[in-house]
Amino acid sequence: MIKQIAEHPVPLVLRDILREKSRGELIVRGRNFTKNLFFDEGNLIFAGTNVIEERLGEILFKIGKIDRSQFIGILEMLERKTETEKLGKLLVQKKILSQRDLFFALLYQLRTIATSIFTLPSGEWHFVDKIPNIPVDSRFNVDLAGIISEGVNKIGNFSFFKNRFFRLTPRTGPIPTNMREFLSNAETDFHNDLVGFNNVPCEQIVPQMKMSEEIFWKKIILFYLLNIVEFNQVSAERENNKNVEELFALYERIKSDKIDFYELLGVQKTAAYNEIKNGYFSYAKKYHPDRISNAPDPEIKEKANFVFAEMNKAYETLSNDVKKRAYDSRGYKEGAIEDSIKENLMERAKMLYRRAKALYTQKQYGEAAPLLDEAVSLDPNKPPYFLMLGLCQMNLPALRRAAEKSLQKVIDQEPWNVEAYMAMGMLFQSENQVNRAEGFFRKVLSLNPDHTLARKKLQELIDSRTDKKKHGFSLFGKSKK
Repeated sequence: MIKQIAEHPVPLVLRDILREKSRGELIVRGRNFTKNLFFDEGNLIFAGTNVIEERLGEILFKIGKIDRSQFIGILEMLERKTETEKLGKLLVQKKILSQRDLFFALLYQLRTIATSIFTLPSGEWHFVDKIPNIPVDSRFNVDLAGIISEGVNKIGNFSFFKNRFFRLTPRTGPIPTNMREFLSNAETDFHNDLVGFNNVPCEQIVPQMKMSEEIFWKKIILFYLLNIVEFNQVSAERENNKNVEELFALYERIKSDKIDFYELLGVQKTAAYNEIKNGYFSYAKKYHPDRISNAPDPEIKEKANFVFAEMNKAYETLSNDVKKRAYDSRGYKEGAIEDSIKENLMERAKMLYRRAKALYTQKQYGEAAPLLDEAVSLDPNKPPYFLMLGLCQMNLPALRRAAEKSLQKVIDQEPWNVEAYMAMGMLFQSENQVNRAEGFFRKVLSLNPDHTLARKKLQELIDSRTDKKKHGFSLFGKSKK
């Protein structure tokens, strides 16, 4: 069964593989990548990838086993579709690498591929309970517990696990002897401390642990993935979930301008001060961020803060006779007016963008750039506006430095945007900043291995380096006599 990573992160299947000592192939796919991990008796025995940064040549260069000229030669070999496995053997035959160095490079590559799946925010995976025949000399036998221990440290966002376990009670089992070697003293001490919390949900344990919330979740998720910690339901969860659902409904009504201050506090328009006060405190207690945001999802916290701020505004207005009369006279459409102004500004930005895009296609970069400058000032949260601005600025010598900043804005907002990385590469290539250009072209290929232009531009850089060398240049950087 194919599962989506956003709903079922890959580390969860590793937990099952470790517990059941499974044998089979884990296939992980995304828009621009495919990773294949092979397991036998719960241990990792082989892995494959189409991600450039995880191929053998890149790994050898990264860990310092080959120099740049040898690395360029390997890239040329890969362009001719030479297989990675054959490449390794060839390097040993040419005495560029020892068999021992190759072994550790392949092991490093295996661990790199395996731990990279802990950071994937999207994509899909499925597990099949059979594996192809893997040559004995290509097989490893890496303990999956070690991979999990290393991979957890790479997780940057624990929201999925926090949302799932924040209100649940951890039940802690003993640490198996064979796993102790993969745990630090601090992690073992954490386990010992966790044992002392009986029938206490995580939301109450976190404040009592002398560590940051991030470290707490990193450690408890490690033990969960190692099958040392399980979680039990607690009775408060149902009530909290109900409050969250009500909060979301209230948030949507406020944002859509379908509720006034009286409805927000649950009182009639004829309500006296005491009724307004009681309504405020009743609702505020129920939806107060300190209470509702026990759910660690940033979205819930953000909405709780927004709703509570609106309640404060409603109470401040309705509990003051002067403000209340002014409010009653103009109604609750004041916020709608502000929204309308904002919407008009965004519409103008969109119109400027369309005009600039037409000018760009006509290569009228000087006319398009000022329009895009205004568009991004009116609506600074639209990566396409910054991208078009950067492309225009690239074609105007006096604005090339500004182009880098515009394109970086796109990358900051959309780190998966291939066009932005490609434009950066082209920009730096035009400025003869070869190393920076090469880095951006490689990033494009890591996101989209089939990007023809990026591969062509990267090859141009490789060829330009090769032309500068003596005619006797060989694949491994040694001169021929």
